[in-house]
Amino acid sequence: MSSNVEDLGTFFDKFISGAAEQNLTTIEPRVRDTILNLTIMALDPKLSMLDAQGFKLWFQVYLPLFLPSIDSSTFGIISRNISCDSYKEIIKGCDSVYTLLSVKQTQEVFTFTKAYLQRHSSMGLSCVESINDDRRWLEDNFGRFRVHASYIDFLTLKNNFNGAEVAELLTLCQLAELAAAPSQLKTMQQVTKIMTAINPVDYSAFFDTVSPAIEAHPANYTEGVKSAFLQAVFDRGNLSSPAMNDTDFLLWLRVRLSPLLINLSRNLVAPLFDIGKNRGCNSSQEIIMLLDTLHVTLRSNTQREIFNSTLLFLQGPTPLKCYTGGSFYIYLRNTFLSFGFPDLSTFTSLLPQTRESELLSTISTSELSQFLSQPSVIDNNSDICVIFNNYNNTPAFLETEDVPDNVRRVTLPCVWSLALRSNSKAEVNSWFDLRLRSYLRFLSKSLISSTEVQNASCVAFQKLVSVMGTNFTYNSSEFGQGDVYTTIKTYLSPVSMGSGARCYNASDPELNSTSWFVNYIGNFVTFITVGDLTTFASTSQAKVFLEDQTNLELFNNTAVSENVTDYYISQLFELNPTFDPMKLPSSFLCSSEVPGEAYTSVNEADALLILNELKKSCNETVGPEVSAALASNIQTITADTFSALGSASAGLSTSQISSVPPLVLVSSLSTLSSISTWNPEQATILIQIMSTAGFKITTGSSLESIGTLVTGVPSESINKIPASELLGLSKSPAFVSSMLTAPDVVQQTFVKKILSVDTSPAKVVLNVPDAMATDIPPSMLLFSESTVDIDVINRKTWTRDQATMFFGSLATTEFDTEQLSPSVLQGFTCGSVKKMTTKRVRGLIHACRPRRGRAKVELKESQLTCMYNLLNGEISQNFEDYPSDMLLYLKNGDIKSTNCRSYITAVGAADFSVASSILKKDSLLLKEARSCLGINSLDLNRDNVEVLGNMACTLDSSYIQKADPLILEKLKACKDFSDSQVDAMEQLLLSGNTPYGNPTTWNRKTLENLGNLPLYFTRNIWGRFKTKTKKRYLKTFMPRLRKKKTKKRKLKGLFKQISALRTKRGAGCTVGNITQVTVSDPSFPFGYDQTQFNLCLDVPVLKDNLNSICEKVDDDGFQTIILKKLNEAYPSGLSDNVVKVLGSVSRAASLDDISKWSITIIDTLATLMKAEDGPWEAAKSKAIITRYLNTSGNTLGSTELNFIDSNLCSLDTSTLKTITPDSVRNANPLNVASCSSEQKRILYEISNTAFSSQRNDPISFYNLIKPSIGGASLADLETLSQEGVSMDVETFRSLNLRVITDLSVTTVQNLMNNQTKDLKLFEEDTVVQSWLNSRTQSDLDMLGLNLTSNRAGLTTASPTSNTGTNIATTPSAATPSAATPSAATPASTATATQATTTGGGAKLAKHSTSIFLAAVLTTVLQLLQLA
Repeated sequence: MSSNVEDLGTFFDKFISGAAEQNLTTIEPRVRDTILNLTIMALDPKLSMLDAQGFKLWFQVYLPLFLPSIDSSTFGIISRNISCDSYKEIIKGCDSVYTLLSVKQTQEVFTFTKAYLQRHSSMGLSCVESINDDRRWLEDNFGRFRVHASYIDFLTLKNNFNGAEVAELLTLCQLAELAAAPSQLKTMQQVTKIMTAINPVDYSAFFDTVSPAIEAHPANYTEGVKSAFLQAVFDRGNLSSPAMNDTDFLLWLRVRLSPLLINLSRNLVAPLFDIGKNRGCNSSQEIIMLLDTLHVTLRSNTQREIFNSTLLFLQGPTPLKCYTGGSFYIYLRNTFLSFGFPDLSTFTSLLPQTRESELLSTISTSELSQFLSQPSVIDNNSDICVIFNNYNNTPAFLETEDVPDNVRRVTLPCVWSLALRSNSKAEVNSWFDLRLRSYLRFLSKSLISSTEVQNASCVAFQKLVSVMGTNFTYNSSEFGQGDVYTTIKTYLSPVSMGSGARCYNASDPELNSTSWFVNYIGNFVTFITVGDLTTFASTSQAKVFLEDQTNLELFNNTAVSENVTDYYISQLFELNPTFDPMKLPSSFLCSSEVPGEAYTSVNEADALLILNELKKSCNETVGPEVSAALASNIQTITADTFSALGSASAGLSTSQISSVPPLVLVSSLSTLSSISTWNPEQATILIQIMSTAGFKITTGSSLESIGTLVTGVPSESINKIPASELLGLSKSPAFVSSMLTAPDVVQQTFVKKILSVDTSPAKVVLNVPDAMATDIPPSMLLFSESTVDIDVINRKTWTRDQATMFFGSLATTEFDTEQLSPSVLQGFTCGSVKKMTTKRVRGLIHACRPRRGRAKVELKESQLTCMYNLLNGEISQNFEDYPSDMLLYLKNGDIKSTNCRSYITAVGAADFSVASSILKKDSLLLKEARSCLGINSLDLNRDNVEVLGNMACTLDSSYIQKADPLILEKLKACKDFSDSQVDAMEQLLLSGNTPYGNPTTWNRKTLENLGNLPLYFTRNIWGRFKTKTKKRYLKTFMPRLRKKKTKKRKLKGLFKQISALRTKRGAGCTVGNITQVTVSDPSFPFGYDQTQFNLCLDVPVLKDNLNSICEKVDDDGFQTIILKKLNEAYPSGLSDNVVKVLGSVSRAASLDDISKWSITIIDTLATLMKAEDGPWEAAKSKAIITRYLNTSGNTLGSTELNFIDSNLCSLDTSTLKTITPDSVRNANPLNVASCSSEQKRILYEISNTAFSSQRNDPISFYNLIKPSIGGASLADLETLSQEGVSMDVETFRSLNLRVITDLSVTTVQNLMNNQTKDLKLFEEDTVVQSWLNSRTQSDLDMLGLNLTSNRAGLTTASPTSNTGTNIATTPSAATPSAATPSAATPASTATATQATTTGGGAKLAKHSTSIFLAAVLTTVLQLLQLA
């Protein structure tokens, strides 16, 4: 073979061509080896000269058939200095025969490759100058011989080699080395490429290399890289395959996967658990245990996912398949390890329904406590009940385990029913005293509701009541004791009517306790109502319950409603009238429901014991009925007895008092004198008896010593005591207080004696006690402006007439009008303020406005119109600045339309009864109110009623019946009602649409809340109440009415309407004998009709209790019976002492009865004349006064005049003439309203003389004679008109009508002064009309009041062209007054002529013919009219 390279080339060209033709693919190895060696040797000198194309030609074209014989010598010849391109062509040629090479040959090729590349490495890069493609670099530089390289070789030869990009070209070992190489893998995508390139069967080998590396250098592997490895294993590793045994699985888990689980991602937790879910329990537990060792590296969301996966593992598909027994709690704890523990709802969800009790019972109480005490374990309150409903150690748990409050709070509802359904006392006590002791404070409103408690056992309910009433703190509770009581009430309510009390069975030892209220209501008794008491038990049961001593003590609680206690007591005695009051708790004794008769059965010693308890428990107050009952048991009365009885001594009958030795009474005076409840009859007897023992009331000290017994002292005794000593007594508040309880005649006598000491006004007001100042005669209050002491006057109580006397003296005195008392301000009159400045007058008017916390200034109509007139139209729109009553007289022009509502509101506080009916203020103001408030119908809404206020008192029935129920509250302020108004009120109440509810629910409290309205009710309302309810109500209502001195006609009406129409008749007394106790009942004589009253009232009882009976009996028929029995008792007539206590009964007497009365002393006359006992018929009052005057020494003195009052007019004129001026001067103003003209004249003349000394002070003189001025003559009035007085229209109307019609316009104007305007106000009044019609129109026009007369003066017509002087005639003659004679007389004609002439025009006066014609015409007209 030629050594020439060209020749070799030629040779190989031909050889290749021939081999191709012959399809030669292999050459015999020896030939191949020889030719290759020879060829390489031949080429050796020339190889360095070859370029890349040359190497390509030789190694890829000429030599491929011979390259399978390549060895290390072959590569030893090739120079290492050839270019990379040439090198690559060599590698490519070798790679083309790769499969024909032995492993050794391929290793030799790789050796060459590695050596070459290492030689050509520059800055970590070998043969990469022209490419950066790792795939091409790898294929071009290594071919398939790369399998012999390590991954480090690649990195050494190309330091930026990215094996992941060519993972499919790398071997498993190379990939393992790549994965194990520090920081080679940076992304999950790289890992994915690598793992995709690896056959899953090789995963074990791969991770046997990689996992230790990761474990050794965990910081070199990101979480993403590790997650990608895990994901690949989970996806393609077939670890869940049944073909893999548990041993291999655990090897995988503990060795290969363990390093990858550090910082495990949350989304890989589930796949991790999935590979173990179908394996044995050890494998599954191993996963959790392995993760537990790594838990510090795991994020919270991963740990939560591990918890959730563990939970899923436990839940199915075969729940709890790995639980083999023991504590279920410990099992779960060991399963979840450090990855948390199920909350309550999760825990219960792990319990198969059929195994709940079984599994829970494996848990000890301490383990359950540990579980429940974990924070946030309780997430669903209802789930905890699953625990305790199935746990067989609940009682032990509750007793022994101390758990947090939030656990107790939710546990209690689960075990509550267990406690309530316990039936034995021992078990109930264990529940409430031990198990639930620290749980009860978490009771909720729902747990104590009737729904929860209704099925409780009686013994458990009893315990619950006890605990809730004594040991429970409600401060932080969502419910209160009232809620508990609601449950109690519902629980105890009988199943059906008459079924009896729940939890009571007289034959059951467990339920036969009569202390039923204590057991089942306990301290919640304060919430019980009367309605509850009536429903809880049957009548027979109620009897034993009410009598039970412990029940009595339970209700002995001031917090228990008084009406409940009263009902309890009333039922107690109703069911057992003989119940011993000694068994009652002390406070019960104070109840008015303890019937007085109950005390009559106790002995004397017990009576005193009860009295002592009453004093201690009832604020020293003992009711009259009780006092009488207890006192009736006293047989022997000593000084100690009086001391023990105290105020109850007033309960002694007159016969008992009369039986006491006089010296005992005298020795007991310190006690007797301090008792404030003596009636006049008792006090009189006591004084009289003591006088028989030598006790005389002749000095101030003796009078003072009798204290409250002064009510029994005759006025004569007061008269005998030196005035100076009485003056000293007047400084004692205690004595004055006692004196104020004495009869009025005694008080007046006392004051008169004091007045006699010094009659100067300044001394009078200083000496007389403030509260008794009303007894000072007005004539003694004529102060000079220099002697008036405002402070002294201001603190006293005055009548209007008194205040009027000194009010004018305040004109120049400096004082604050705002500080004047209502008592002083009522003296305001136009005459008394005449000398005052306008500012002062306005200040006084302002001071009379209504003020909170201050009594109303009571003013008469004349005073109110005077105030209005004095304001002279300057009315402020702040209407509250004026007296409410004065607003009645405002005119439309005084009120701006925009202020009408405020005006109506202000006038709504007025007393509409002040205004005269002729003014029709009620209808006029209602019309204004309707317009202002937009009221278009009879329906008044709440706002309307509120604004109208007292105007409600004037509304007729149609308004009342349709008004908002608020009207009932407004009507309470009214003084009286018409029958139709009462009917409307009743209809409104009976509708049930008021705050007082349905009539079926009405009780005593309803009546009490209705204020004074029941006084006017008819049987329509009273028929809705039980007799017992009415009687109890009257016990408090009647004393209030009598204290307010309610008119007798109203009391008579009340008794008639409230009493039953019929009472069952029987032989004799069937209602009950009237006794001392009976008459002491404030409701007496309610319950009796006339027949029974007559049959049940024995004369001895009447005599012994005359005062008590007379002061309570108002019915005419009853009063007649009393008088009849008194006539039987005293056939020779009634003594002064008896007559004095008759009260209103005296009005039922006949003249024949009166003729038998002894009326010898002023005291008797005074009591008979008391106005509050009702009016007298004239004949009877005359008979009484005459009998008095028939007694030697008795006259109509000032005291007599004061008490006779209006009855003075019943006396003959001859008797009246016996009255002396001195008597009138020292008396109160006379009341002559009902007197005849002649009587008035006589009394006026006496008064005129009496006060003549005051003529130099016209205003005072006028005020003194004003009461009797109705008898004044025309001359006196004309004289008075020159004195500057201000006569009000009321006084004007009281004048003699004949005199009135003779008064000229000028005289009237001078008499009335600034009250003349009231003539316009009262122009519709008949008396005013008479005067107006007695005057000519022209005269009236001078007043400027637009007053009209039906009598006009004659005037001359205006001249015309046709006639001379014409005379205008009056259209009608003046209407004659009642006093005008039926036929005209010359005198009257002359008067009429004179009047007409006077009233005519001035022109007529100049012509005698005109005067004559006018006189004739007037006379003819009058004659025609009279005809």
